[in-house]
Amino acid sequence: MKKKALSILLAGAMAVGMLAGCGSSSSTNTSASTGTSASASTGTSAAASTAASASASTTASSASGSYDSQALENAGNITITMMYSGTASDNDFETEQLPALVKAKWPNVTLEVTKLPDDNYYTALKTKLASGECPDIILAQPKYAGSNAVYALADAGYLAELDGMSCLEKAGDLVENMTYNGHVYAVPTGVSILGTYYNKDMFTKYNLSVPTTWDEFLNCCKTLKDNGIQPIVMGDKDQYVLQFGLYQLAADEIYSKNAKYDDQLRSGDAKFTDEGTWDTVLTMYKTLYDNGYIDASTSLGLGATQAIQEFVDGKAAMTFDGSFNVKAISASGAVDFERGYFPLPGTNGVNAEICAGAGPAIYAKSKYVDGCKELLDTWYDGSSDIWKAMVATGKSIMTYGDGSENNNPLFQPFIDLLNEGKGYYWCNQAWPAGTENTMEAKFSEMVGGQGTSVADITKAMQDKYEDLLDE
Repeated sequence: MKKKALSILLAGAMAVGMLAGCGSSSSTNTSASTGTSASASTGTSAAASTAASASASTTASSASGSYDSQALENAGNITITMMYSGTASDNDFETEQLPALVKAKWPNVTLEVTKLPDDNYYTALKTKLASGECPDIILAQPKYAGSNAVYALADAGYLAELDGMSCLEKAGDLVENMTYNGHVYAVPTGVSILGTYYNKDMFTKYNLSVPTTWDEFLNCCKTLKDNGIQPIVMGDKDQYVLQFGLYQLAADEIYSKNAKYDDQLRSGDAKFTDEGTWDTVLTMYKTLYDNGYIDASTSLGLGATQAIQEFVDGKAAMTFDGSFNVKAISASGAVDFERGYFPLPGTNGVNAEICAGAGPAIYAKSKYVDGCKELLDTWYDGSSDIWKAMVATGKSIMTYGDGSENNNPLFQPFIDLLNEGKGYYWCNQAWPAGTENTMEAKFSEMVGGQGTSVADITKAMQDKYEDLLDE
């Protein structure tokens, strides 16, 4: 759905560092087989009377749309639990910095954080929700994206309403991606972008400009290939990266022409098999493989991390990837060159693939709903020490607050498009989780020479979509 322009993005604007944060399964980070848990110090559980008081306060605040802004200070010694997806790194924000900063702000509060690789997180979350023993704070994806989609969790009654929190006003229109039936259920963490990274030095050498139409883009690819340069490298062995190019084309070919497309899919008034929609997108993307602009014989054997390294080493002029991988793509390689980043244009012009990032939500049955709201409001207030520490990680393109002016300038063209009303969420945020996997698998079959056609792909997507809706 077409997003409204965000005026606050004029000051600058990524989501959590993984495609899952906007609706896919992974990032190029290596996932561990076990989770990481951490807390600032050992905390003491609240007394039964404190828990009862917190519960009563929660009921009242939910009804009024406000909350007790001193809930944590008055709670006594308590432990708040939090579970996120991802892989913990040295000085990890969620597992190390955040618990310490919470302890510094509220000495009586211990934040215990568990961080699990994506698949493990989804499995653990399902189990904990079913058992009624869910952590107080969890990571939720926008709209219908992923197994922890905010729409699905809110519809099932698992999430507390966050209406009335001041940080939501600062997040602006991004909040609509976390809003279900008129209530907000999660806090978006900035935005995340899909685009086309390119080697500026190569473009300059062959007198190429940033393309603004599909034909111009194809001409760039042809010129590069004619001069012995591999135009685009992709790590299609990790099939989720197919979304990186396909979704960019869909923003132009589908969503810029019909902002209600996904609503119509759910109502049955549109289908993936409709002429001029996904058949067009898939055919256009297939053209890149047919002409060798993406070498299928190479890409199907490369993982996502390997493809990034190929680009960094100057072995290809372009790669489709997300803002979440900008650090890896900007790393030093075998040759030095200047990077650029542009939205892949289509036949209808240039549009941007920008989605709200996954963010924290509060378990509806938490004993400390008001306390969690206070914690999140401080975390996302745009100026607190917690906020500054999160922004300093560089993993998010923030839309407001301290540090937003320091967003990577590579992202500015996308921010400009968003402010012009030409920014669209990632397609599968509105699909039942698993639809995109069918698209990826079938497209891989097609470019791998297994006889799969574009019509086969769109039919498989529609069949999978309908099956998942019926579950």
